[in-house]
Amino acid sequence: MKVLRYALIALLCAGIQPAFGAARVAVLHLAPFAPAIEDTAVDIAINGETTFTGVLYKDFVDYVELDAGDYMIEVFPAGTQTAVMSGMFSLEDDTDYSVFAVGNGSTQDLELLALQDANAMAPPATVHVRVVHAAPFAAAPADTEVSIRTAGGDVVNGLVGVPYGVTSGFFELPAGEYDLKVASNDGSVNFIDPLPAMLPAGGNITLYAIGDGINQPLGILAFPVGELATRTPVDNSANGWWNILEGSGQGFILQPMPSQNRLVGTWYTYDEAGNPLFLTFDSCQEDVGDNGFECSTPGAFDGLTAETALFLSTGGGPQDGQEVLTERIGTIDFEIGGCNDATARVTLDGEAPEIYTGKRLTQPLPCTLVQ
Repeated sequence: MKVLRYALIALLCAGIQPAFGAARVAVLHLAPFAPAIEDTAVDIAINGETTFTGVLYKDFVDYVELDAGDYMIEVFPAGTQTAVMSGMFSLEDDTDYSVFAVGNGSTQDLELLALQDANAMAPPATVHVRVVHAAPFAAAPADTEVSIRTAGGDVVNGLVGVPYGVTSGFFELPAGEYDLKVASNDGSVNFIDPLPAMLPAGGNITLYAIGDGINQPLGILAFPVGELATRTPVDNSANGWWNILEGSGQGFILQPMPSQNRLVGTWYTYDEAGNPLFLTFDSCQEDVGDNGFECSTPGAFDGLTAETALFLSTGGGPQDGQEVLTERIGTIDFEIGGCNDATARVTLDGEAPEIYTGKRLTQPLPCTLVQ
């Protein structure tokens, strides 16, 4: 049963908030305790009365109104009489709450947690955002720590070292499209990489990191909108030296920068006189030597493909004053076909493109790509 109130979503996106009187409670099933979605079905009872049936993992029940008071909420495997999660919650008038089931029963216990939601509109041109780490992918708290970053690698609202079960509280962001990701504390490993999503002005959005990587894949559920589409996170699978089959002694070195979804590297070849020639490339479309830490086009590498700018540097040497001159001379479009195969489409300025076939020479870091 997928319970989504599209009227509420329309109000949210329009920046309009409904009037409040009684307490309101939303219930979310975020507990990935079985590998088959149908086996995650649960029934939810409020004060002993079964209120919702057949709720699947990643489903949620939008706000229902309840009088102020104390309520017992219980979660049962669908069709059974034994609760696997329960909790007593005190509700106040004119207050919104989210009650959510988390854990997988192995790395983290099954339990019901509750948060008080924001029910006031965000200031003009802004959005209220809250981040909840509800992804039980490890048992030790330190092993579950993550950072929240932009596609360019910037930390969002100081969210570094966030362990499982922790919430950020609401904070304000300018409304607009965001390309966010869940990464390791240092940003070198991406765990969850959702596609860019719009955060509407006036809205109150809670972003739940979900899944355990064991029973269910990691992902993001945005309440009250729904699950966000994700892409395969960028890692260091392409890292290493690659030989070019077309012509001996040529190749390229790929150096992914997962924290920025960025690809940089070196192309080595020979000039017309047979002298070694080294060039650099960068998916930021800028010379890495001039702007190695600030990428003007973040997110340009998806782990498999990238359009990079190609640069030639001349001059320089061991003596002071021997200036290095760098100029952009074309582009290289890379496509990684697997752990050992790649193609490079090289287009020098004013010339027709040439296609080169790359084969892996070295693999200094693990490769997770399909062979």
